[in-house]
Amino acid sequence: MILPAATMLRIAGLVCALLFGCTAASGQDTANMTATSYRIAGVLVNASTGEPVRRGLVQVLNENGRALASCITDNDGRFSLDHLAAAKFQLTASKHGFRSQAYDEHDDFASSIVTGPDQDTTHINFRLMPNAVLYGAVTDDNGDPVESARVMLFKKPKFSGMGERTAQVDAAETDDTGGYEFGNVAPGEYLMAVAAEPWYAIHGSATERRNNALDVAYPVTYFDSTTDERAATPIELAGGVRQEANISLHAVPALHIALATQQRPDGNLAAEGLHQIVFGNLVGGSSSFNYSAPSGMLMMDGVSPGHYQLDLHGDSERVLDVSLASSGQLDPGSGSAANAVDGTVRMAKGAGPPDQMTISLERIDDGPGQTQYATEAHQGRFRFDSVAPGEYAAWANAGEQSVPVITIGVGTAKQVGNVITIRDRTPTVVLTLSDAETRLEGFAKKGGKGFAGAMMVLLPRNTAHWKALTRRDQSDSDGSFAFRDVAPGEYTAVGIEDGWALNWTDPAAMASYLPGGTNVTVTGNAGKVVRLGSPVLVEHR
Repeated sequence: MILPAATMLRIAGLVCALLFGCTAASGQDTANMTATSYRIAGVLVNASTGEPVRRGLVQVLNENGRALASCITDNDGRFSLDHLAAAKFQLTASKHGFRSQAYDEHDDFASSIVTGPDQDTTHINFRLMPNAVLYGAVTDDNGDPVESARVMLFKKPKFSGMGERTAQVDAAETDDTGGYEFGNVAPGEYLMAVAAEPWYAIHGSATERRNNALDVAYPVTYFDSTTDERAATPIELAGGVRQEANISLHAVPALHIALATQQRPDGNLAAEGLHQIVFGNLVGGSSSFNYSAPSGMLMMDGVSPGHYQLDLHGDSERVLDVSLASSGQLDPGSGSAANAVDGTVRMAKGAGPPDQMTISLERIDDGPGQTQYATEAHQGRFRFDSVAPGEYAAWANAGEQSVPVITIGVGTAKQVGNVITIRDRTPTVVLTLSDAETRLEGFAKKGGKGFAGAMMVLLPRNTAHWKALTRRDQSDSDGSFAFRDVAPGEYTAVGIEDGWALNWTDPAAMASYLPGGTNVTVTGNAGKVVRLGSPVLVEHR
């Protein structure tokens, strides 16, 4: 089953709630449990070594994330949670030095434990993944430590093609020894970048007052000590490892960028905001600004070479995506310009959209610039102040519920799906959303028995809807699963054993599983819950 946001927060805080012995919830929940005799029991083991995890906290949660019972494992890693009702439970575990997680967790999914007649819930093998730790030191040209450097950690997506991008997941500041450390890092592939200012740097706008030896800057530097983002070395972290990654910074002449601009009546400048871009993420502002009213020039001093976004606030809001390599005057027409995008939202059935929604764009091409944008829609209208030209996937959310984008209209053209190409001066965009209110439930089986831990995928038969309407889940201990927020349409449900390494975002990779899947049609009048009439047969990857 998919892990709700509340459960993820509760799991993150389990380590702070260590209890001695086993406990059950109070009040009505206790009364219900004492009237029954179902039990969840097993052993908690280190996922990297297979050794028992002693004194780990194991908890049973209901489907709303409320803790019902807790237990501390013994010296052999064994746990037992008794007096449980016949129901579906989330099982979580935590211990210092390990990642807090749910049972059989994959991505944002896990298998719930189903208690009841004929359900074997007393031989659970809970594999708890130990933390990975990434540490190292940042030094300068002389090998001396660089203090107060900002070390940024970025997670690479497992697969591309569904709006997933390299995203910043953590940041740390180096101490007086130049050291940094990231603890509790999930296994995966990462990239690292460092931004810093030489402690001795002095910048000035007037050429005659500059000391070239001190007018220097550190370019953003990537592991392994390169200033070329494309040459950054990925860091593969496995559970339980302590991996060292050192970075050396090299000072270069600071840049001084001039831009012809003007002061607006409100006192603000027509150009303000120079933001560094690292792996498609805005990571903060850079440089000091000096404005000369007589010359109408904006001077940006102490700029390090690199990739930037410059905000322009003239007659129209624009953003420049620029790569700065040398000092000089910046042409406002250079780089890749971004423009405002206005749009409206409507529902497929003709009803009014929710009063407040979040509309987001995630870049799916390899173009330069920012890769993720988000804005609020009020009473069906939204505006992005500046979006760089490119191909994007559009998403809509009302609170925690995803509302699928099924068609996009740009001017007089309409396209099925949620992919849009943003061009210069894009006309008003119309997003048509589906009323995705259906929960599609079923059972995964193999050899005639319920199968746990399979990756369940609901694939629209119209491949134009692939990005917007595909749903995933993980089968629970009895083989049950549920796809949430399913929009009307024709689908094929497939189950794949050990499928979590499979690129489910690639239609070609999934094509071989479709013939063995279960076809289902969800209509606009299907209701809140639809149950598959036949099981989904689990296939082997």
